[in-house]
Amino acid sequence: MNHTLPPDLFVGLMAMSSDAVVAVDEEQLIIFFNTGAERIFGYTAAEVGGLPLAMLLPERFRAAHSGHVRGFGAEHGQARQMGERQQLSGLRKNGEEFPAEASIQQIVMDGRHVYAAMLRDISPRQKAEDALRQAVKARDDMIGIVSHDLRNPANAVKMLANSIIAEGGLLPASVVERVGIIRQAAEQIDRLIQDLLDVTRLESGRFSVNPRPSRLADLIEIAAYSLRPLATSQGITLAINIDGGLPDVMADPDRITQVISNLVGNAVKFTLNGGRIEISARQVEEMMEVSVRDTGAGIPHQQLPHVFDRFYQAPGNSARRHGAGLGLPIARGIIEAHGGYIWVESAPGQGTTVIFVIPMAPTTA
Repeated sequence: MNHTLPPDLFVGLMAMSSDAVVAVDEEQLIIFFNTGAERIFGYTAAEVGGLPLAMLLPERFRAAHSGHVRGFGAEHGQARQMGERQQLSGLRKNGEEFPAEASIQQIVMDGRHVYAAMLRDISPRQKAEDALRQAVKARDDMIGIVSHDLRNPANAVKMLANSIIAEGGLLPASVVERVGIIRQAAEQIDRLIQDLLDVTRLESGRFSVNPRPSRLADLIEIAAYSLRPLATSQGITLAINIDGGLPDVMADPDRITQVISNLVGNAVKFTLNGGRIEISARQVEEMMEVSVRDTGAGIPHQQLPHVFDRFYQAPGNSARRHGAGLGLPIARGIIEAHGGYIWVESAPGQGTTVIFVIPMAPTTA
């Protein structure tokens, strides 16, 4: 059975395409100009028939493009695949230039070469991408300015609060307690500023880590030491369960400590009085696995795909008011920058476990 489309039907289908389809002969004179081309270029088929293809290109590109078409058959065979679309500039009847993507095909008809190009106007996409880049730049500039302007007064508040607390013996206990709350608020502002800066660096590709051989147990102890008072004050047990003789990891100590602190801090928010948080570590093949497990309320199955989304707020969960929803996205960025990966296991009423793996340090003689 012959499945080849009749020539008239093929031409009819090309004429209906919303993309521009333009065919030229060996002299690069236009012999086919579909309705999509009429809409994109602003000419009618009658206006361009028999005229040079170069009229559809900005003048500065015409000579080079003519040579490309002549050499196309020898270099590419019959057709360039759709994935090999080339970006170029087109010229409308009104003199307006526009960005386009084009693919080209060579057809032999009665011993003569015909070149057919399918061209797509990407002006809307280009405008959207430009607008997005401008919006991202404006956001990054705003975050940089706000972070700088907020960090100075936040540091001043922390410094003054620390000096007042240091003289606590001369002040009523109620005053010292309130100043301590002020210091905690200033520290929270400082952490939020750092989170915003980290997210901006992650999205822009400027985030980097400096891995070096590090003792994982030490990093876990540092993170646990800073958060144990907070857990204890809320009646939560914070335990460490580490296999003996663990090898070193290849890690940026500050960043991995930041990840563990974020995970433990999240666990504290979602664990009730009398609950338990356990940090575990073990070797799994050529990687080191760290997990932070809590006995909190757990996360519904439908929410798990979103826990690493920026600013994600768990519906109906008041614990989220203590953060901006940036801890897990930043943790994922840090772990992936180390060549590792991170995931969450949870179910309502069964607590939550966040697990990440990072590479071990190379062994030395």
